[in-house]
Amino acid sequence: MDITIPAESVLLVTGAAGGMGRACALLAAEHEIPLLLADLNSSALEQVAEECRRTGSTTRCQSFDITDRDAVESLTVELASNVAIGGIIHTIGLSPQMADWQRILDVDFVSSVAFLESLRPLLVPGGAAVCIASMSAYLVPPDETLEKLIFDAALRDSKTTFTDVIAHQPAMTDSGMAYAWAKRALRNWALQAAAAWGQEGKRLVSLSPGLIDTDVGKLENAALGASRLEAMKQGIAVSRLGTAEDIAASALFLVSQKAAYITGCDLLVDGGFVGGAPPGDASMKPLMHSALPVPMK
Repeated sequence: MDITIPAESVLLVTGAAGGMGRACALLAAEHEIPLLLADLNSSALEQVAEECRRTGSTTRCQSFDITDRDAVESLTVELASNVAIGGIIHTIGLSPQMADWQRILDVDFVSSVAFLESLRPLLVPGGAAVCIASMSAYLVPPDETLEKLIFDAALRDSKTTFTDVIAHQPAMTDSGMAYAWAKRALRNWALQAAAAWGQEGKRLVSLSPGLIDTDVGKLENAALGASRLEAMKQGIAVSRLGTAEDIAASALFLVSQKAAYITGCDLLVDGGFVGGAPPGDASMKPLMHSALPVPMK
């Protein structure tokens, strides 16, 4: 299948030094899509860029910290002057074993939304952004208070105030639950913001991976323990863990012009796990705590 983005534009892949980001970059390179790769780890980022260049793809790199708003603003100004962005695959995120709840909430939701909105004016009409959420977003118990707090845009724009308010919600001070709620919020934001993006001729979608066999996935799966992990594997309809390449194939399709009528939705790439365990099913109860399944880089 011929995968393309708008002519004379680049595909921006964030978190490109991680497993999912790298897979997205390499698959895009195979389709001869010009690339702009971004990540905090500059040395690892350059290694991925070299792999892409070996396929003949035009590839540039940009190292930055998504939580540094001054750095994001500088990056946006720089990109506005020398590049047309035709697509964005946003894979930057932290898992429960990688950080505390405040940083997870910041990186996976607050700073991710701010970053994507800062790039929105640079995305050309006909372009699309895909942000990586998680099937964990489907597994958290309902909490109307948290939903309202997380979607208070004015509160979210003030990081310190937002964190202080959220700190009074016991469920959020656990890194596993913070991860799940951050990904739920990112998914729901993409669904709601898609209408505004659509008025500019741009698409916005989220993609929710399931249990993915990457380095960070292994880290989180180890935290689950062998017996719980095995029990969860039994709930996967296709009887295997996902791969970074599974996510890349789906993300690249969504960001491409082949998916021109797809926006304002979330694509579950979880091997049928969520669909096979309806809300309230007893098999889901062990997941409703800090050891929620985490698909990551």
